[in-house]
Amino acid sequence: MKITIAGSGAMGCRFGGALFSAGHEVVLLDGWPEHVAAINAGGLRISDETGSRTVRVPAALFPAAVDPADLVIVFTKATATASVAAAAAGAIGPSTLVLTLQNGLGNIEVLRSYVPQPQLLAGTTTLGTELLGPGHIRALGSGETVLGALGPGPSDHAERTVLTLSAAGLPARVAADALAVIWAKVAFNCVMNSLCAIASIPVSALARYDGFDALASSILREVAVVAAAEGVAVDVAAALRLMKAQFDPAASGSHLASTLQDLMNGRPTEIAQLNGAIAARAQAHAIEAPLNALIAQLVGLLEATWPSRVNSLHR
Repeated sequence: MKITIAGSGAMGCRFGGALFSAGHEVVLLDGWPEHVAAINAGGLRISDETGSRTVRVPAALFPAAVDPADLVIVFTKATATASVAAAAAGAIGPSTLVLTLQNGLGNIEVLRSYVPQPQLLAGTTTLGTELLGPGHIRALGSGETVLGALGPGPSDHAERTVLTLSAAGLPARVAADALAVIWAKVAFNCVMNSLCAIASIPVSALARYDGFDALASSILREVAVVAAAEGVAVDVAAALRLMKAQFDPAASGSHLASTLQDLMNGRPTEIAQLNGAIAARAQAHAIEAPLNALIAQLVGLLEATWPSRVNSLHR
């Protein structure tokens, strides 16, 4: 297949590298000149527990000066979905499938302006990946990608995409309800991403806090009420079990959540598409969501003040 990765940070590079290695015609699109230059000069370096390897996958800067692809996978931050979709529009033709595996709410609504809904697939992935520097990523632990069509009934597009990903070593399965999958990931990130960012800790460190279950459940209940108002069911107990399973180092427990990585690297976070979106949608439905609103404000405070934080006490 001819595949374009729209947004080639950590996850985009992991998927693009795997699909290229499986024999597909792949191009990585990104807006970071040093990253694109490093990939084209020396290849994409992928490190994992077995060592490092280099994949000679081509990369290019936005906007896309390419012919329409068979599949476009959108991996950009939710804060940049509109601008990246516009910049990658040249890769989207009359029969192109577009798959979003982004975090947060609002991405689907933006992408509907660029691709007809029957050609739009959505889902999530639990593969942990970190961007170590220009042209270099670290693949962490194991995980799977779950995706589906946005309309009712089975989708041949979804089935074919799952087969493509799985054959490239990216375990995937079809979801009967793509929106439920996306909301479940939003619920996960509204707790794990946000709390790890506020505390500046890896995922596994949350296990040391005795009040985690109560705090996480309170945040999740707010998410579930808002989701229900939008016709989607979120299972609070199942979400909590999934979070606690991530405390195991073998399940990427040492991973730094993407919101924390954004803060550490001086990048805007996706908090407005996570806890901020829950608070905004709650208000639209006349629902109370004070914890999510507070978390969004606290992460916003960290964004604004991160360079001034105190790392140690000076006497």
